[in-house]
Amino acid sequence: MKNISTRALVYATHCAIWFVALITVAAETLPAVKELLARLSGHHWTSKSGIALVLFLITAMLFARKKDPKDVSGLILGVLASTILAGLVIF
Repeated sequence: MKNISTRALVYATHCAIWFVALITVAAETLPAVKELLARLSGHHWTSKSGIALVLFLITAMLFARKKDPKDVSGLILGVLASTILAGLVIF
């Protein structure tokens, strides 16, 4: 994975963050979702983590060849914003 761009990693991070946020809300509001996640690995958080990791890797590989901008600070701020907003969604 040495040829994966920073932009690809940022996109993958966004996907993982929002997957975890949305699946957490779904699992807390729909007991069937939580039960399904628990059946997959024994505990719902283990399943969420595993799926998020696979999603991260797939997304990073899909966007691996994206060109990076000269200044990646905007990409980093976007991840920070996603993290804060996803946290608020969960809250």
